[in-house]
Amino acid sequence: MAQNAQIQNLERELIPLSGGTRAHKIIEIAEANFQIGLYQKCAERADEAATLAKKVARPDLRAKALHWQGRGLAAAEKKTVFGKNRAAPKFLLSNEIIQEAKLNDPNLMISNFEALKSLAEKSGRTADVQKLETQIAAVKNGGSPTSISNSPDSKKELRDELSKLETEKAALNQKLQQQLAAQTTNIQKTEDLKKQSTVLMEQLAAKEAAISQMTAEQMKSEMILMQQNQLLDSLSFRASLDSVNLMNNELMLSETKSSRNFLLAAAAALFLLFGGSLYSFIKARQYNQIIKVEQKRSEDLLLNILPALVAKELKKQGYTNPQSHESVAVLFADFVGFSKIAEILSPEDLVKELDTAFKAFDGIIQKNGLEKIKTIGDCYMCASGLTAFTDNNHILKMVDAAKEMQDWLAKWNAELSRKGHPRFDARIGIHAGPVVAGVVGSKKFAFDIWGDTVNIAARVEQAGEGGKINISGVTYEQIKNEVACKYRGALEAKNKGKIDMYFVEG
Repeated sequence: MAQNAQIQNLERELIPLSGGTRAHKIIEIAEANFQIGLYQKCAERADEAATLAKKVARPDLRAKALHWQGRGLAAAEKKTVFGKNRAAPKFLLSNEIIQEAKLNDPNLMISNFEALKSLAEKSGRTADVQKLETQIAAVKNGGSPTSISNSPDSKKELRDELSKLETEKAALNQKLQQQLAAQTTNIQKTEDLKKQSTVLMEQLAAKEAAISQMTAEQMKSEMILMQQNQLLDSLSFRASLDSVNLMNNELMLSETKSSRNFLLAAAAALFLLFGGSLYSFIKARQYNQIIKVEQKRSEDLLLNILPALVAKELKKQGYTNPQSHESVAVLFADFVGFSKIAEILSPEDLVKELDTAFKAFDGIIQKNGLEKIKTIGDCYMCASGLTAFTDNNHILKMVDAAKEMQDWLAKWNAELSRKGHPRFDARIGIHAGPVVAGVVGSKKFAFDIWGDTVNIAARVEQAGEGGKINISGVTYEQIKNEVACKYRGALEAKNKGKIDMYFVEG
């Protein structure tokens, strides 16, 4: 429980931090998770720290974060779909960064080699263990490692080459077996021919012996008999040949009919298959189109509630982490005498007029690339500088948007006055400074910002006047070369003391 409390304290300390200080704190959280056995959580937080350290160009913090990521993965014994350990590349990359950035951190390099040695011992890679011991000894003696290689890949190449040779050997053995079988068949045929030749020679000798014992009359009778037998055999052979030709013709006709029936059946099957496939394709395309429309509708709804980067993070991992921003301009707009207006108009008309004004504000905010935060009653709140690609002119854009809001209200109030309706004059206040932004809640998500900057912006708006834009001295210093302003003096703000304030002119 004490360790969990320590992690909670570290998480709270992390909220206002940014840059390298934030990366260092996340590494501390990863180490604390490792100590209590949350190895996967350790690896995730260390990966987050490594990404941030790379972004702010802090190779020392990145090397340390990769070390703890590797330890977390090794302890969790996670494997990728290819079966390779994901921890080893983290230790290798950590040492490469130490060498490339010429960091003086031999202890971290030794720790990485020790972790790699432990992984090699578990896998039974004796040669790798010896190489890593040599590397460790070199670093301990004040030298530097000679090379950092991933020997499992080399072994894989050797195994692939051996597998290829075994395949070629098996093919060669099969070919030799076939040749041997063919030779055996030829030998058997030769022996059969020799036996048949012997039998024929014996029969011929017996015939010659019988002929030598015949008289002339007997030989003549034998010749006549042989001729008659040959004639009978010829007639019988011709009849058989005619019968075979007839059977062949019938067989060809039958095969022709069978081929035609087969082609007709195949054509029908192909037609049915094509029709079914076409129907399935059309239905699948319709379903995909419906899914795309619904998906776009869901994404548009999410983007209407949350900023794009926050929505993307929420879809990817199911939650978002609070983000610190060093310079954010916060605008509050509030209608003067709203309570009296509410007494004059019916609730339906009041909501209708507010909706008209806030829709116009939304369009102006979107056009200037700003972020709407929320509305509270008749108060409208927005901010600039919350996106990852904010330019240096985001405060000036906020002031320009405030001018457009007041210009729109001036035209709208002129129209309301002609109709005899009450006017909606707004006070607008702007202040710039650091904030923390994030999503609150787990069911109905709400994006919001916190910090003293928000409170001061609200006080600046309350100290303003209807139809004017009141800005703090901090905001004035950022735009004084671009926008004409009139100094109002140091005015008292509730719970904030005196604050320099300016009215934007023009």
